[in-house]
Amino acid sequence: GYDEATSIKIQLDDNNITSSSDSVSINDNTVTIKEEGTYILNGSLSDGMVMVDASDTAKIQIVLNGVDITSKTSAALYVKEADKVFVTTAKDSKNSLRNGGTYIAIDDNNIDAVIFSKSDLTLNGTGSLTITADAGHGIVSKDDLVLTSGTYEINAASHGFSGKIVFVSQMERIRSHQLKMESMRKMQMMKV
Repeated sequence: GYDEATSIKIQLDDNNITSSSDSVSINDNTVTIKEEGTYILNGSLSDGMVMVDASDTAKIQIVLNGVDITSKTSAALYVKEADKVFVTTAKDSKNSLRNGGTYIAIDDNNIDAVIFSKSDLTLNGTGSLTITADAGHGIVSKDDLVLTSGTYEINAASHGFSGKIVFVSQMERIRSHQLKMESMRKMQMMKV
């Protein structure tokens, strides 16, 4: 869970992203989270990115509360540095993250997924998240990738998930299957 009253709010809006916290930097359509804490995001970006670049001891929770982010040339969510990052879907929220079909290098990491993490990554919550990778993977974690709750639909040109995947045993039952549709691989995960 999280305490909305003490969380940092980030309003996404093309060329008009707002946040009242100094722990968030905004450069055009890129939001960078720099310090430990809980961040609640809502709104949309037609070509942007949320990046986590904090200390290697920072624990960061990103709450998606009605978010729609497309990054035409990179990851929509990029965890460059942190100890652990939790991506939480807010109750009853519908969220969408997408890559537009290409990946252009922005640093020395080979970003090739809609969600790309160099740190431990946990997905949880009681909302839904749709991930669309017109190129590359849906979710890549170079460290542990944990799913504990939530509803996910992943449509990826390559793999839905890539990394050291850990499914927590107390997780709500999830049914997953893969369907080959034209050149796309569709992976759906949903509560049953």
